[in-house]
Amino acid sequence: MRIITAFTNRLGNRSNNQDRCLVLERRNSALLVVADGMGGHARGELAAQITIDSLSRSFLSHRGTISEPHDFLEHAMNHAHLEVVDAGRSQQPRIDPRTTCVVCLVQGDQAWWAHLGDSRLYLLRGGTILTRTRDHTPVEELLQRGAIAEDDIRKHPLRNSVSRCLGGKPMLPKISFDQAQLKPDDILLLCSDGFWSALPESRLASFPAYGDFEASINRVTDEAEADSYPHSDNISLVGMRWLSADTTQKTPASAPAPERSATTSPSDSEPDPVKKAIDDIHRAMLEYSSEMKK
Repeated sequence: MRIITAFTNRLGNRSNNQDRCLVLERRNSALLVVADGMGGHARGELAAQITIDSLSRSFLSHRGTISEPHDFLEHAMNHAHLEVVDAGRSQQPRIDPRTTCVVCLVQGDQAWWAHLGDSRLYLLRGGTILTRTRDHTPVEELLQRGAIAEDDIRKHPLRNSVSRCLGGKPMLPKISFDQAQLKPDDILLLCSDGFWSALPESRLASFPAYGDFEASINRVTDEAEADSYPHSDNISLVGMRWLSADTTQKTPASAPAPERSATTSPSDSEPDPVKKAIDDIHRAMLEYSSEMKK
């Protein structure tokens, strides 16, 4: 698989950066993630960091091709959710950190993605937006009902309200999934709302399919930061240009994601059914603990 990846993470006009990014590449697969800690809840940056670390471990625990990508994403997101809940309960006093998240697994010429909240994935092809994730927000529901236009989302007073996320209550969230077959020069963009809310979709559609990919990622992020000044949010953008499924040429190496902990691949990974059973028991114990404390 031949791909080019790049990412950027900006503080914006904020005192704390609650965004986290991840790019992991192997010979015939890649994992791309953006997590945006929710500022309306305590320690959003903790939730985002734990999510990044958990998804990294899940990906690295599979040495070969992931045979069931949808199941992998569902399990990985659920496991990250429980780890965020656990982290909040270990604090004194207890807190409920939360984060939005979008994650994409690419293998060969196929891409699978999952998301919660309003961190987005865009698939660009031939100067058009082929598809994008649909936010888990009341404003997105208004758009789907035809009550507002696409451009209205960026400035709507309820834009920052999110209905689904990782963290918070132990109950597993309802995750949205999608997938697509990739073609040469397709571009995947994963971003936090600080990025997409600053730019019209027409600007994203014009993202260049050729040239210096990293420079293009930084240039469009500069525009987002400038256009939202002096109220710019944390801004994160992870991009991938898909070239071909050919594995005879070396895939370009990616830089480590900002502010993420180092992770190592475990020597022995448990079978997925065992991991799922452990997560189910873990979740049940958390829910039981919540009921006992009422």
